[in-house]
Amino acid sequence: MQQSNAFNALKILHIALLIGMVMFAVTAVVAVQLVQQEPFAVTGESFQRNFQVVCVLLSALSLIAGFKIFKKKIFAARNSLQAGEKRMELYRTACILWWAMIEGPGILAGVGFILSGNYAFLALAIVHLLILLVFTPRKANIIMFLNLNSEEVVRLEGKRK
Repeated sequence: MQQSNAFNALKILHIALLIGMVMFAVTAVVAVQLVQQEPFAVTGESFQRNFQVVCVLLSALSLIAGFKIFKKKIFAARNSLQAGEKRMELYRTACILWWAMIEGPGILAGVGFILSGNYAFLALAIVHLLILLVFTPRKANIIMFLNLNSEEVVRLEGKRK
């Protein structure tokens, strides 16, 4: 029985998250464009300012904390004496957590855009989308981060040796 390629599985998960964010952003733009007048009654000037502050602060805190957690988990996985498969599992967990910390505030900014029609929220959502794009998993980086040997790479690729 052929095992799945752990590198490709992680890449597919990342692509799915990216596609989800893009689809949400496109849907938000279409929804705001279709409404044309004030999008929703809940969006006064005060709401927009307060929600912008919340979104920006949450974005900054989430990105800073998320990257620190990600880095800590990556070093823990790298320094682990466990098999390559277990280190890859730790890496995958770190990536999923980091990507969630990137994606969450981006989705919140998208909701702010839908509620207010203010393109500053959309810009923030796009920034988060681009940050997520920058952190695309690359096989060479994973091998380096986890200090994998050639046998472990072959096993993670799902090939029998």
